[in-house]
Amino acid sequence: MNQLPFAVEVVENDNGICLYITGDLDLATAPQLREALFPLAEKEKKAIKVNLKDLHYMDSTGLGVFIATLKLRKSINGELLLEDVPEKIQRIFQISGVDQYLTIV
Repeated sequence: MNQLPFAVEVVENDNGICLYITGDLDLATAPQLREALFPLAEKEKKAIKVNLKDLHYMDSTGLGVFIATLKLRKSINGELLLEDVPEKIQRIFQISGVDQYLTIV
C-alpha cells in the first residue's frame, strides 16, 4: 500500500487563516501538521480553519494533534473550525467523542 504524500498549505486572508491538509495524517506525518498548526493556534486571534477535503486517512496520532490544538485555542479564546471533513474522518471524530468539541462547517 502506498502512502499518499502529506502536505500542509497555509493561506492567510482578511477572514483568518486556513490550512489545507492533503494525504495521510499518521504517526509519520503528524509532526508536520503540529509544526504548522501549533504556532498559529497559540498566538493567532483570528479564526483558524482546517480544510480536510483532501485528507484520506487519519490515525490516533492525527486525532491527538487536533485535541492539543483545541486546548491551545481554548486557552486564548480562539476559534478552530474544520471544513470539508470527509465522512470517514468525521466518523473518527464521532467515535472518539471529539466531535462534541469541534466546530465542523
